[in-house]
Amino acid sequence: MKSIVKVYLLLIAFIAVSFSGYSQETTSEIQGLISNAEGPIPFVTVIATHQPTGTKYGTTTREDGRYNLPNLKIGGPYSIDVSFVGLKPEHRDGITLYLGQTFKQNFELTNDVTQVGEVAVIAFNDKAFSSSRTGSQELITRTQVDRLPTINRSIQDFVKLEPTSNGLNIGGRSNQYNNMTVDGANFNNSFGLSSILGGQTSAQPISLEAIEQIQVNVSPYDVKQGGFAGTGVNTVTKSGTNTFKGSIYQYSRNENYLGYNAGPTTVVKTPFDYSIKGFSLGGPIIKDKLFFFVSGEQSRQDAPATSMLPSDATHTAGGNYSQANADTLTALSNFLKSKYGYDPGSFQGYSFRTYSDKITAKLDWTINSKNTFTLKYNYLKSFADQFASTSRPGSGQTTGGQPGTYSMPFYGSGYVINNNFNIFIAELNTRFNNKLSNKLQVGYTALRDFRTPHSGSETFPLVDILNNGNIYTTFGYEMYTYNNKLNTDVYQLNDILTYYKGAHEFTVGTQNSIKKYQNAFAPGYQGVYQFNSLTDFYNSAKNGTLNAKSYYLQYSALPNGEFPWANAGSTELSQFIQDKWKVSNDFTVTVGLRLDETLYKQVMTDNPDFDALQFKDGSSYNIGKAPMNNVIISPRLGFNWNPMGDKTLQVRGGTGIFAGPPPIWFFHQKQSSI
Repeated sequence: MKSIVKVYLLLIAFIAVSFSGYSQETTSEIQGLISNAEGPIPFVTVIATHQPTGTKYGTTTREDGRYNLPNLKIGGPYSIDVSFVGLKPEHRDGITLYLGQTFKQNFELTNDVTQVGEVAVIAFNDKAFSSSRTGSQELITRTQVDRLPTINRSIQDFVKLEPTSNGLNIGGRSNQYNNMTVDGANFNNSFGLSSILGGQTSAQPISLEAIEQIQVNVSPYDVKQGGFAGTGVNTVTKSGTNTFKGSIYQYSRNENYLGYNAGPTTVVKTPFDYSIKGFSLGGPIIKDKLFFFVSGEQSRQDAPATSMLPSDATHTAGGNYSQANADTLTALSNFLKSKYGYDPGSFQGYSFRTYSDKITAKLDWTINSKNTFTLKYNYLKSFADQFASTSRPGSGQTTGGQPGTYSMPFYGSGYVINNNFNIFIAELNTRFNNKLSNKLQVGYTALRDFRTPHSGSETFPLVDILNNGNIYTTFGYEMYTYNNKLNTDVYQLNDILTYYKGAHEFTVGTQNSIKKYQNAFAPGYQGVYQFNSLTDFYNSAKNGTLNAKSYYLQYSALPNGEFPWANAGSTELSQFIQDKWKVSNDFTVTVGLRLDETLYKQVMTDNPDFDALQFKDGSSYNIGKAPMNNVIISPRLGFNWNPMGDKTLQVRGGTGIFAGPPPIWFFHQKQSSI
C-alpha cells in the first residue's frame, strides 16, 4: 500500500509542473461470465498471468458472475486460472491480447468430485473480434511488422494496411487532422509543419525495432478516442520480460546496389552512402517485478546534392550540364572572397546529409496484483541539408536556389533543417476492486524545430543573379533561415475511471493538454537582392551604385527594434461519459457523450495600425485578440453484434461526431519591401 501511495504522490508532483494531451489506447482487457449448472457464480477468483513477465492480474466475479480485468499489458501469451471452493478449477492458455481489444473468456465450472473425460480447450484469438470494437479499425501486430516488406522502415509503411489510407491521409481526410500517439504520449506536430514528427528531416520518430503494435482508428465510436477529426493512430512499444532479449542490426546501401542501364540509356553512376544501425535490449531488473526495454537507432545518408554539373570548355549546356558556366562561377566566387571576405562555398560536387539519432526507453513496474506503473521516454535528434527555398517574394521566379537547366547555386545559399524532441509519459493502472478501475497518464512533449544556415556569414544578404530572366546562380544567407525557430511544449493530463455494474460498463474521464508555442519567422531579415545579370551585380559592387532588379527587406517595427517573436498557445479540455451495455452475450451497445473545448492564449502582440484598417466589406480585425472559445458536443452511438454466436461473423457500426484541435497557424511579422 505504501508503494502505491508513493507512486500517486510522484504523479501528483509531476502534475504540478506539467499538465500530455489526447492519449489513446495503450492496454487491453479480459472479461467474461463464470457460471455452473445452477447459474452465475459470484466471488470466483480469476487470475490472468502475463507469462513472459510473470505479472499476475487478479479479481473476483461480481454478484452476477461477471468479471473484468482492464488495463492489461498487450501481447502475451496469457494464461487464465479460475478457482472456487468446491468447484473444479479451470485453466486457459495461449491467449494473446491486441491493442484496445476486449477479450471475452467465459467459464462453466463443475463440481470438484465430478469425473470427466479429457477436455481439449482451444483459445480463439482473432484481433478482428472484440466486443469493444464498434467502428472501422486496422490493427498491425508485431508479427506483421516482422514479416511484411517496408521501404522506409516507417510507421507510415504499415498504416497503409488500412484500406482507405493514402499515406497518412486516411478516409479522405488530411493527415493534419490526425492524432498520433506512442504509448499514449502526444506525437503530433500541431503547428502543421509536417504530417509526423521529424518529417521535415525525413526522419522516423521511432524505430520499427521498438514497436509492438499499431492501431489505426478511422471511426471509433468509443468516446475515450478523441482529439482528431481524421484518424487516430496509436502505437505501443515493446516491454521487457523475465528473459533478456536483444538485437543488433544494420542496413546499408550505396551506388553499387542500383541499376544504371534503362534500355539504350546508361545513367551516370552517382556515389552515395546510406546506413541504419541500431540495437534493442530488454529484460528484468527484478524478476516478476521490474522490467526495462531500450532501443537506439542511428540513420546516416550522404548523397550528392545534385547530378547537375556546370558547363565548361569541354561540356556544353544540355542533359546533366547546366547553362551556368564553371569558369564564370569560379570568377564570381573569387570576387566575393576578395571584395567582401565572403566564401559562398562550392557550386558543384558537394553532398547533402540526412542524419538522425533516436532512443526509446521504457520501464515497467508491477507494484502489486492491482497496480502497474510504466514510465516511457522518446528522443530524436535529426537534421537534413536543403537548397534555398524556391519562393521569392515579388520575383516571379520558381527555380531560384536550386540546380537546374539554367542555374547552379552555391552551397552557402542553402540551410540545415533540424527536428528534435524529448517526450516523456507516465501511466499508472489501478484496479481498486472487482467493480472499479482507473488509468492515469501524465506526460510532457518538447519539440525543437529550427534552421541553421550553410552560409558562413550572418550579415551577408541573399543574392540572385539572373540571366535572360532565369536565375543563373544564388549565394548568401538563405532568406527564410534567419532566427527561424519553433519551440513547442505540450503538457498533458488524462484520467479514465471505469465502473462495472451488471451488464453495464460505465466510463467517465478527462483528457487535457496545454500547448505553448514560441515562433520566429522573418523572411528576408538579412535582405534579398536580385540582379538581371552578373554585369549589373559587378557594376553595383564596384561602383557603389545599386542597379538591382529588386530588393526585399523585412525588419522589426517593435518599440526597441527587438526581434519579433510570436508566442501563442492553447489549453484543450475534454470530458466524457459512456455506458457500454452488454445487452446479450452477443450484442453490445455503446452510448457516450464527449465535450471538447479549446481555450486560446489571449496574450498576443497587437498592431493598432492594422486594427484601424477597414476592408472593402466594411470589416476590421484585431490581430491581438485570439478566437472565441466554444464547447464542441460530440454524442456517439456504436454497436457490436456477433449474430452467429461463434465469432465467424461480426457486424459493427455506429454514428457520432468527432472533433480535434485546430492546427495553429500564424504568421507574425512587421515588414517593409523596397
